[in-house]
Amino acid sequence: MDIHGVLKMVGGIGVLVLFVPMAVEVLKRGGAGQSFATWILWATLDSILTVSTLQQHGNFLLPLGFALGGWVLTGLLLVKGRFAWGRLDSAILVFVFGCLAGWKLGGARTAIISATLAICLAGLPGLMELWRHPQRAVGNIWAGYVLANGLAFLGGTAMTVEERFAPAMFAAFAMLMFIASRKRITTQCQPGIIG
Repeated sequence: MDIHGVLKMVGGIGVLVLFVPMAVEVLKRGGAGQSFATWILWATLDSILTVSTLQQHGNFLLPLGFALGGWVLTGLLLVKGRFAWGRLDSAILVFVFGCLAGWKLGGARTAIISATLAICLAGLPGLMELWRHPQRAVGNIWAGYVLANGLAFLGGTAMTVEERFAPAMFAAFAMLMFIASRKRITTQCQPGIIG
């Protein structure tokens, strides 16, 4: 196995390992704040990305790590009875159908692009929440995702959609999450109040 293969493997395994803290939290807290519906939809998007990347003979280990981790969390949340459906879930469901339509009409390459973008768009509410309420511990996990995605990007053998698009987009998104987790919370004094 060459260096590219090693980097792809380390990136994919690294992403999967980063699901362990989330799985532990689900087990400890009963899945509070998490939803089976959201995770099954995210796991579906990751699976679309994995299979379409495999069809294109691309860098599939990274999305495979995300898909496996997503399916594990989905199972844990199902066991914990954490089913809720919200507006985010409706949006992600539209993304899933859009990716499947793109795959059918435009082929695997289109599915890679649409699934990658859908996954990032589905993560925007989490980014906004982390921006409003920074959490350093959560940021540490996102730093791990930056590293794993960066290694998978470097593992790509060519500058193509199949090899580097998803790792590049995911690394950039993970970096935004990390930055949001480190944002300083500033309090503003109200006029007339000394503080």
